[in-house]
Amino acid sequence: MKIIVDTNIIFSAILNTNGSIGDLLMNSGKVLDFYSCDYMRHEIQNHWAKLKKISKLSEEELSNSYFQIASRIHFINESLIPGEIWQKTNSSLSA
Repeated sequence: MKIIVDTNIIFSAILNTNGSIGDLLMNSGKVLDFYSCDYMRHEIQNHWAKLKKISKLSEEELSNSYFQIASRIHFINESLIPGEIWQKTNSSLSA
């Protein structure tokens, strides 16, 4: 099954790889495929200081957590998404 994960889910998993969300991302690779947009990487970097403060992890620990979670996600370049899909998504969000 293909699952799209947003930045909040990824933040949660990074902050606690042993929590339920982290466990799901880390241990369901044979059943679930996780996807997110490339922009998510930018979001993580923008909030890195906050993630570090909240997690109370060292820079190395936080980096390891990020790479563990990121390695389980397929990142899609937004420019590869056809325009009609963007339109369909935008119209369903405003409904």
